[in-house]
Amino acid sequence: MTDSENMTTPRSSKPLIIGLYGISGCGKSHTSEGLKTRFPSDKFNFYDGSALIDQVVAGGLTEFKKGSVSQKTAHRIESISKASEDCQKANKIGVITGHYMFWQNEDHAYRIGTEKDWMTYTHIIYLNVDVELIARRRQEDEGRGRNELAIEHLRKWQKTELKELRAICLERKILFSTVTETKSMTGDSTLERVATLLNDFQHHDETANDSLVMRALNSALPNRPELETVLVLDADKTLAPQDTGSLFWQEYNLAGGASSDCPLKELFTKQKYSYASFRQVMLLYEETGEDFDSISDKVAAKAEMYPEMIALLKRVATAPHVGAVIVTCGLRHLWESVLRRYNLSHISVIGGGRLQDGYVVTGDTKGDIVHRLHEKRLRVVAFGDSPLDIKMFQKADEAYVVVGDKGSRSKSMDEVLANEIHEWGLVALQVALPSTSGHRLDLETLPKAKLDSAELDFIFRQRSTARFMHASGKNAAKLLMTPTRNAAYRSHSLRKAHGRVGYYLSMEFLSEIIGLEEIEIQHVQEKLTDGYRFRHEKATLIIPLMRGGEPMAFGVSKAMPAASFAHAKKFRDIEPQNFHGKRTVILVDSVVNSGQSIVEFVEPLRRRYPQIRIIVVAGVVQADAVVIRDGGRADGVDNRFAELLRDDGDFFLVALRKSDNRFKGQGVTDTGHRLFNTTNLD
Repeated sequence: MTDSENMTTPRSSKPLIIGLYGISGCGKSHTSEGLKTRFPSDKFNFYDGSALIDQVVAGGLTEFKKGSVSQKTAHRIESISKASEDCQKANKIGVITGHYMFWQNEDHAYRIGTEKDWMTYTHIIYLNVDVELIARRRQEDEGRGRNELAIEHLRKWQKTELKELRAICLERKILFSTVTETKSMTGDSTLERVATLLNDFQHHDETANDSLVMRALNSALPNRPELETVLVLDADKTLAPQDTGSLFWQEYNLAGGASSDCPLKELFTKQKYSYASFRQVMLLYEETGEDFDSISDKVAAKAEMYPEMIALLKRVATAPHVGAVIVTCGLRHLWESVLRRYNLSHISVIGGGRLQDGYVVTGDTKGDIVHRLHEKRLRVVAFGDSPLDIKMFQKADEAYVVVGDKGSRSKSMDEVLANEIHEWGLVALQVALPSTSGHRLDLETLPKAKLDSAELDFIFRQRSTARFMHASGKNAAKLLMTPTRNAAYRSHSLRKAHGRVGYYLSMEFLSEIIGLEEIEIQHVQEKLTDGYRFRHEKATLIIPLMRGGEPMAFGVSKAMPAASFAHAKKFRDIEPQNFHGKRTVILVDSVVNSGQSIVEFVEPLRRRYPQIRIIVVAGVVQADAVVIRDGGRADGVDNRFAELLRDDGDFFLVALRKSDNRFKGQGVTDTGHRLFNTTNLD
């Protein structure tokens, strides 16, 4: 029994009605009878189209045949409506053996499918039986009294039905699949494959699909306690420039499998990138039968991974705190072959392609995977190239849009990206692969990065280390702290000194925590060249904790001119729209004594925005604030700030110096009063 067979999935309001089609003599009735013995009557209703009509028409089939074309159409509508209503009431799946058209002579093809059929069917299985077999069966079935038809006529009939039914199902979003039977096969093998499809249709819906994907994710993740970061990567046009789906169908067509172009383009144009459309893609691949594996291997041999991606994935093997998983809407088997070629089998692939994979991957699936990883408190770095990766980008901690050469990159991505960035606050960087590919949009809207050693160091940095950075003992710190401690400095001059501290800490430490992004600037030699600014600077919010943090915060703002700025004393002072599209919040205070005021600000901030990076910038941090001490709050020991620094992987502390002096200022010794000439208030 498969995993999906163990699941019970809720039935939608519309019953599953599966049509079993094929030209006269293909073996529909024989297959239907065989299915009845395999599927329980309390779950399935099996119907013969003619028998249904016989039930609903007064006088049965005899009277039905005497009716006009319009009367026959009305009776057919009544019969399929009855079957659907019966299945709805009994909460059963219906399987109806029917005809699409009759074509008993060359002169007249009689199509009997109705609009009600296409509104009712959720799936259609077509028995694509070798026409020579059909001709023989028609001759041997003397009880039916069928006309003897030429092989070529039967072939034309079958091709017409296949073409028209496939088009109807594409238009009406009915899942369509063929089961091919050749002279070398047996009827039993056809029955087995139809039964496999029915079992899949019975148990598979979006809920079951999501469950199976998450089970695959759990298997794909390395079981390591030190795991902190997971790279989630798309495959086609992200790991390599090729679209392996298009290459697969090219190979299939060359092998004589079909005469048309890649069917995926038309499917996605008409049905978009829905769960149902990817289920249809899976059924298309299922139709390739025994050729699937060999074609996949041929295409895998043509996929040439980008050197930068090879280096990225090889490094995963040497970093115990980092894992990686390929999440593709394409073919799992194919991409596993590609990874083996490059000695990257330590990377797991989550992807579908065949019934045996058990699930399909959609754009929503990718977003759900990032969400699940966040539930495990893991940092997620995402790489992708197309609109299918947007949900993944939206939820990831770091998002890299891979940009290939203009001839092969996604044509619709520019518009989608621009909308997500401007309307929904998407924050991402673009990576050109190869580096000569140019860029998407403009670099102000979508800054770029290079997957060089420095960028890999940023991606692979450990969250568990270096979350408290300070310049104690450095010559720069000694020079900068001197005016802040000098009693002669107060008011405007002291505020300027604090501003210089904020600017220095930004350049020295925030640049390491946040990282940099490339921008395009005008060189003094009158040419465009690369410049740098803080990564996602526009997605940064600077909050001075009033009032003592304001002067230093202005220094941080000077270093990050594109960042937003909002004053606050408590978290509730900040309007929610200030956080829209923000990736980093910088809280600035002149002195951190116990850290209590910081904790009271951060706790509601973290509850509302769990993925945001929070950095505290201070001039002085009391040493006790970052040490977890024995005793509880009842004893006057408050470890919440130190615990926050220890446990929250996206919480950082930056200071000019750490002080062992537990002195708390008052009046002329209070930093806030000195900054604003209010020493008389104490």
